[in-house]
This record gives sequence, C-alpha cells and structure tokens, in this order.
Amino acid sequence: MTSRSKSGRSLVFPLALLALGLCACGGDGATPEAADGAGGSGGSPPGSAGATTGSGAPASSGATAGSGGASASSGATTSSSATGGTTASSAASGTSSASTGGDPPTDPPPPDPEDGPVGFASLNGGTTGGEGGMVVTVSDADSLLEAMAGTEPRVVQISGTIELSGMNDVGSNKTIVGLGADAKIVGGGLYLYREKNVIIRNITFQDANEDAIGITTETTNVWIDHCTFMNAADGLLDIVRESSYVTVSWNVFRNHHKTILIGHSDAASADAGFLKVTLHHNWFDGTQTRHPSVRFGQVHVLNNYYLNNLSYGVASRMEADVVVEGNYFLNTWFPCRAGYADSEPGDIVERNNVIETNMPPPPSEDPNDPPPPATPVCETRGTAFDPAAMYPYDADRAEDVPALVMSYAGAGRI
Repeated sequence: MTSRSKSGRSLVFPLALLALGLCACGGDGATPEAADGAGGSGGSPPGSAGATTGSGAPASSGATAGSGGASASSGATTSSSATGGTTASSAASGTSSASTGGDPPTDPPPPDPEDGPVGFASLNGGTTGGEGGMVVTVSDADSLLEAMAGTEPRVVQISGTIELSGMNDVGSNKTIVGLGADAKIVGGGLYLYREKNVIIRNITFQDANEDAIGITTETTNVWIDHCTFMNAADGLLDIVRESSYVTVSWNVFRNHHKTILIGHSDAASADAGFLKVTLHHNWFDGTQTRHPSVRFGQVHVLNNYYLNNLSYGVASRMEADVVVEGNYFLNTWFPCRAGYADSEPGDIVERNNVIETNMPPPPSEDPNDPPPPATPVCETRGTAFDPAAMYPYDADRAEDVPALVMSYAGAGRI
C-alpha cells in the first residue's frame, strides 16, 4: 500500500447532497489463475429487452426471486440445481424452449433508479455510504486522498481523471462517485481495510499497478455500482479475508485475465461464514477467468452477461456456496465450474441461465483449463443456498440480459 502527501485540497460544497452518484471501473492482466488475484476483457453480442425492479430495472418480463424460466436461442439451456454430486448441463441439451429469433431490441426500457443496493449489501444494517455528510468535489490525487480519509460521512465527487499509484485507503461512511461520463481513476486502486459502509459508483478504473479495488480484512457493507474496469496489474476486484455484505452491480469488466476474486487462499478457512456477495447485471466482456472465483463464500450471481470468456465463467471452490441464476453466457465454454486448479470443489447451483455459442471452441491460454468441449458445459454440485430467503429481489429473464446490460451497465450510465 502506498501513502501520499495530503495537500493541495480542492473543495466545492454544493447546496444539495448528490443522491448516490455514478461509477466506471477498469483493469487487465494475462497471467494464469493462481492462489490469489483477479482480471478480464471484451466483445459485443445479442440480447432482448427485459426488466427487474428489485435489481434496478423496470418489471416488465422478469422472473421473481429464485423462480421463472427463460426461453433461449439456439444452443441454449436453462437447468435446475443439482442435489447430489457434481453434474453438468450443456448447451446442446437445453430444457427451455428455443428460437433462432431476429435482431434483439436496441432500446430496452431503462432500469429504475436505485437509491440503494439490492442483495447482500442491503443487509447487516444496509449500505448508505456518505449519505448526510459533506459533499466534496475533487480533481487531483492529494485532494481525493484527503477526502476519502477518516470515518465521518462524506460524499466525494470525482471530476475528470485522477492519477494514483498503488493502493489508496478509503475510510468508512464514504460515497465515492464520478461526475458525468468521464470520471476516471488511472494508475492506482482503492483499498478498503477493516472499513464499513462504502459506496463506489460511476468511475472508470484503468491501468491500476496493483488491484483496481481491494476489499479486505473484515470490511463490510460495500456497494460497487455502474463502474467500468480495465487493465490492472493484478485483479480488477478482490473481496477477501472475512469481508462480507458486498453488492457488485451494473459494472463492465473488460480487457483483463483475472477479474473478481472472492476468497484469497485454499488455506483461509476462517472465511467460512463470511464473503457474502451479490453480483448482478454486470457485463464480463471478453475477460478470461474469475467471474467470480469463490472460496468459502456465499455468492449470488444474478443476471450477468458473459461474452467470449475463454477460460471459465464462475468457479465454486473450497466448499463455497454459489447460485448462478438468470445469466446469459455466449461463447463461454466452461460457464460454471465446481472446483478449479488444485482447489477442492464447492457447491454450485445453476438455474434459468442461457448458454449459447456462435463459434467453434477456441484454445484456452490457461494451463488449468482442459480442452474446451464441443458444447459448453455448466457443472453443478450440491444445494448451495436460497438467495430469496436472504433478501428480496426480482430476476430478469436471462434472454433479456444482454440488451439491458449493454445499454445500461458501466460508468456514465446513471
């Protein structure tokens, strides 16, 4: 972690508090999956309009929490959770109705504005960030570091591009939000260590020389929303060491290998009972691995769009409990994996997903991957958990996810 001198403060005090701003985040890296890390990269695909109220889009044709089927395009499948050992469902043997349908809608209805997170970040007292605190606008590194420090509530608005280096501390009770469509943090990342109640929105994270965002060591109640992540030296987003109650929503991850790591080591058994994370309406655009990779945690992967992810989509390791629901996988040859590399498997349930391909399987660059199958296979194991018993949410239909996410995810979209 690097520290910087805290001088040259530039402050502006608007008359009214911004209601939870915007966010875009970025990172890359191309090293094989190891014990620790994160990354990803991108492309462009199909999708139709759809909605979800509980997860930030209007309720038009969504399935309610934990239920609902989806009609799929050719080669797609939706399937229910397994109840025994490791099993697999494939795109060739789908159980949903199929269609070869025409072009998807290009203008799906916009999501309803979110005044708070859906999922795990809504629990444990909720996540409000700097609500009620002073509003500060910053445009340089020293001013940003000073504004993020301490535990008093504060809304920190980022104007333009700010260059950082290394990992930079964010204190509790902060909202870090980009102004407009061009707010960026370049060269460094944000670091949350034993903090609580932080919101990060509408920022593009690019070219971090470590992680883009690191959430570590008993940090709780974090909402990362509408960010764009590209090109980090290590991971784009790490959630590790007994951190919990995190929601990651409406973000774009691209141009990276190791994307989201939840649980840093096979030996970190103290993480059991922590690492409660919801990921919804994110676009994994050509990134290779860890979308996410989970050890020991309890993770709900809902309504995300996976495009051209050459290694794998979601991995459940070391007795993690993972529910993969209502996602759209296009050219992701291992959508779900029970175990990975030398890790023991975790439970992973998949339901109401669309799994589709429109190209031959490419060779993987990751030595931990077997040769791609002729058709994508989603492994399942055990029973995981029931997200609907934890918090309220509405699930969009999987086939509506690409258009929704491509239209509304990432920085500059709120």
